[in-house]
Formats: sequence, structure tokens, C-alpha cells
Amino acid sequence: MSAEQFLDLTVILPTLNEVGNLESLIEGLGNQLPGCQVIVVDDNSSDGTPDLVRTIAGRNASLRLIARHVTPCLTDSIQAGIEASSTPYIAWMDADHSHPPQVLRKLYEVARVSGCCIGTRYAKAADSFASRLPKGEMLAAGLSAVLNFSVNRVLQLEITDYTSGFIVCRRDLLANHALTGDYGEYFIELVFYLTRRGVDLREVYYESPPRLSGESKTGASLLPLMRRGVKYLWLVARLMLNPGTSNSSR
Repeated sequence: MSAEQFLDLTVILPTLNEVGNLESLIEGLGNQLPGCQVIVVDDNSSDGTPDLVRTIAGRNASLRLIARHVTPCLTDSIQAGIEASSTPYIAWMDADHSHPPQVLRKLYEVARVSGCCIGTRYAKAADSFASRLPKGEMLAAGLSAVLNFSVNRVLQLEITDYTSGFIVCRRDLLANHALTGDYGEYFIELVFYLTRRGVDLREVYYESPPRLSGESKTGASLLPLMRRGVKYLWLVARLMLNPGTSNSSR
């Protein structure tokens, strides 16, 4: 497959201390989606992640770095990548190998037909992927499954993974929309916004492997996970009470 086939895609990688994961991930993206643009948006990493990206970019013209010297914020990082991109299709994914490049290629192929496609870790809305993860990540996975099931019961959309963070979308569908929140809740709001616009939002099931290196930013203890869950559920309540609030723009 020639490189020209993926010149219409930009992949955004938000990073915070992912030096042990990036080189192999960027190589995997190049193998699966040759010719795609890759934008690494780094939020003040202290492990040398920006220096590594600059080194790789010296031999890879398709790679760019946006170094944000601010308080880390996943949502703002992704938004910065969206605004810096110019291709007809935009994707973003985690930089820890939990989102495999070969699956991203499948999402791209579906999005070329439907306009938007997300990766789902659930074959069914109530399915849990926790049993396939290391013990240190099982708590977060279990709570994620409960959260997704709850959100699905409330919003009743044809979606199973509201906290996926793994997506390929046509650029024009995002043009007048600003991501909201400071972590994974932005994805719930985005899914709600796209479905209300009538976008044919499709899902591709995949198995999420454990992170290759480093520590999860989600948190492994119960209290911070519950705090995030409360923020997610508050967002869902706001969307139900005032659906128009999801249509914000910059």
C-alpha cells in the first residue's frame, strides 16, 4: 500500500511522560498508516519525551511536536492538536500502546465511509474488559465498565464506549466544536454532540492491551477514580437537562 493513501490523516498523540512508549508507537503508525501526519502534543513531560520526539522528527518529516508548558490537561492537548492539523481526517489515541495502530487503521477505513468511527472495548454495553488487564489496572477498567453502562442507560445512544478516547473523524465535523472538560468526560460530550448532529457514528471492537511502559494517568486508587466518575455523571446530567450546551464553539 502506498504512502499517498494516508496523506489525508493526522494522528494526535497527547503525552505526559511517555518516553518509553513513543518511538515504537510512531514506528507502528508509520507501518500501518504510511504517510499520515503525526502530532505529539506534550504537556510538560519530565522524562525526556519532548527531546525524543525532536530526535525522531529529525528523520521523520511527518512528525511534529507541540510542547505545551502549562498545567497538564488532556482535553486541551487534544484540542491543540486538532487546531494545528489541516488534513481532511483527524484521529487521536493514547500513547501507551493501549490503542493499537492496526486498530486505528480499521477506524480510518470505516470513518472514510461513515464520517466518524471510535474504538470500543466492549462487545456489548455490559461487557467488561477488566479480566484481560493487569491487577493494577483492573479497578479503573471495572469502574469504566460500570460508568459506560450507566451513561448508556441514560443517554440511550447506539454507543457502547463513551470513554474510548480512540477515534477517527472527518475534520469538518469537528470544525465548529470545542472539546470540554479536563479529562475523559470530553469524549462523552463529543459523542453526544456528534450523534445530535446526525453523524453516522460507528464503533469497531478491539481488545485493549496493557500499557507498554510508564504509569497510567487515570489513577489506580478508588478515591480519584470516583471523583472522575462523579464529574462524568454530572456532565451526563447537564447534557440531559440542557442538550444545547453541547454545541459550544471556539
